[in-house]
Amino acid sequence: MLIDRVGELAPDQRIIIAYDGMSLDEAATLHTQFNDAGLHPVAKANSLATRPGLDVVMSRFGAMGSDVMYDPKHHDTDGTMSNYIAEDAAAEPIPPSMVTIHASNGMQALRDAAEARVEAVGEDSDVLNLLGITVLTSLDDEDVVNIFGVGATAENKFVEFAHRAEEAGLQGLVSSGRELVRGYEFEELDGLLRVIPGIKLPETADTAGQKRLYTPDRAIDEGAHFVVIGRAVTDAEEPVAALEQAMELVEKAA
Repeated sequence: MLIDRVGELAPDQRIIIAYDGMSLDEAATLHTQFNDAGLHPVAKANSLATRPGLDVVMSRFGAMGSDVMYDPKHHDTDGTMSNYIAEDAAAEPIPPSMVTIHASNGMQALRDAAEARVEAVGEDSDVLNLLGITVLTSLDDEDVVNIFGVGATAENKFVEFAHRAEEAGLQGLVSSGRELVRGYEFEELDGLLRVIPGIKLPETADTAGQKRLYTPDRAIDEGAHFVVIGRAVTDAEEPVAALEQAMELVEKAA
């Protein structure tokens, strides 16, 4: 299982690059630059796969030997969730390493997704790790109340959704580091991958779209297995140098 191999991964392999808003050609070109510099981050695809399709994305990055985090944020009815995961598992030439689904799905939908994953790749497979999105890092406290009701906080919704993900048989969680730390209070969550998005580099001004932010070293130091970095690297004047800085921070904290 992937969580059992995290300690064997190089620092750059624990960094997921979000190629949001980029075409597949643009993303692949930038990823090639990273590879040529000896860096091998995971590629994250959401809108990147919308038009060309998941098979095309997997073929393109698979040819570079890159793992892919597919980020469709599946959220649907029971049977449809099962179908989504079955289709993701059938991606050619290989399934994505990770796939995101909303942990706020109905409990049966989460279970159906987890069962479809086991049927397709087996319970102990390294690929198709289902990551339950708890509370999006783009949401502030007011947003959380508006969506989930009076009394809801990012922290208490994280606790609720994290336990739902674990109970349903998902392999990991996606959450702001601030909430993810709360998960350490619950031993039953220890077996889940921890992925923190919304990562910025020190002294970078780009915080657009994210409201609860961490740096790579802080995230890893507080227990993240993977960190997701977007514009702080992809929009940097020197993306390779920015990724190298992120890698050094991960290495320092690992």
